[in-house]
Amino acid sequence: MLAKLQSYIANIYDADCGHRLHDFLITDRELANKLGRKVLPGSVEESLFVAEYEDGIALSVFLDEVLLSRLENADPLNSLRVDQLADLAVVLEGISHFNYLGWCAGRDKSVTLLELELQAEIDKFLTTALLAQEQGDFSLLRNLHKLFFDNIAYQPTLNRKERERYEVANSYAARFCRQLLDRVSRDDGNTQLREFYRLTQSDKMSYIHALAWEN
Repeated sequence: MLAKLQSYIANIYDADCGHRLHDFLITDRELANKLGRKVLPGSVEESLFVAEYEDGIALSVFLDEVLLSRLENADPLNSLRVDQLADLAVVLEGISHFNYLGWCAGRDKSVTLLELELQAEIDKFLTTALLAQEQGDFSLLRNLHKLFFDNIAYQPTLNRKERERYEVANSYAARFCRQLLDRVSRDDGNTQLREFYRLTQSDKMSYIHALAWEN
């Protein structure tokens, strides 16, 4: 499932990071705690670990083994349901972080934490929307924006700066995704998404502002 989802997102943007998430995956919480040098709260089911060096970066992705088992059994790639969205979103966030950071690192492109979160919010919505579309679940598709962007609950362990970053990412992603399905349904949809993926953080935000003015 993880390999299929990773390829799914990479193909949308024509941006293969050149590495398999599975090779950098940690599912054991105790090991993740040691690697991160802090105890992950029990409610945290996904986390990205990054270390920078002069000649590159080292990274790992933690995805809770219970979460992965639950989602594998649910089989959202063939039968997506509303009650699977929370689990799927967590896994997609980890994949998005890995893909984007790996792709940027291979091109010596710097990445901010806000940029990572913004791209992850978009990837979660877009991937889920396309899966619902492929499975012909248009009821879910119509309600997806509300499900993803309304009444958002943030981890209570976030500090003020972290919460603000998530709120900004969510706000910009919500504006971008509101018009996304219409653009993807057109012939130039994937071209626009691929161009957006390659923009800097400031250019992405400017692009979203411009879309807001169009509407």
